[in-house]
Amino acid sequence: MRAIKNLSPEEIKQLRYLAFQQGSGILQKRSQCILYSYYGLSARELMELFNVDRRSIYNWMDRWEEGGIQALKDKPGRGVKPRLSLECQEQVERIKQAFSLYPNNMHLALKYVNSSLTQPISRDTLRRFVKRLETGKV
Repeated sequence: MRAIKNLSPEEIKQLRYLAFQQGSGILQKRSQCILYSYYGLSARELMELFNVDRRSIYNWMDRWEEGGIQALKDKPGRGVKPRLSLECQEQVERIKQAFSLYPNNMHLALKYVNSSLTQPISRDTLRRFVKRLETGKV
C-alpha cells in the first residue's frame, strides 16, 4: 500500500488551501487526494472517493513526490489545438477574402477557406472564428 508520508506543516497548509479554498476542480481533487493519503486513506478508498482509476491515484502521488504542488497542476498545451488562429495573418486574410467573394453564402465561403487548409474545418468552426474576428477577442 502506497501512501504519502512526511508532509511539512507548510505543505499541509498549502494543500488545504488548494483543496478547499480555490483552484480548478482537478487541482482540488489532486490536493485532497494527497491530504487524505497522508491522513491514512488507502488507494482503494481514494479511488472510490474520487471516482478514478488506481493508476490516477498513483500518478498523483508520483507527481507530488517529484515536484510538490507545482507538479499537481496541469501542464500547458493540453487539449485540442485550434485549427484557426487570429495570429496567423494568412488565415485571417483568406477568411476575409472568402466572405468578400461570397458574402451571403457560408457554404461557398467555407469551401474556399478549406481549399487552403491542410485540415478542413466545419461550418461552426468558421462561424465561431468569424465571430471572434469581428469582436477582436483572442
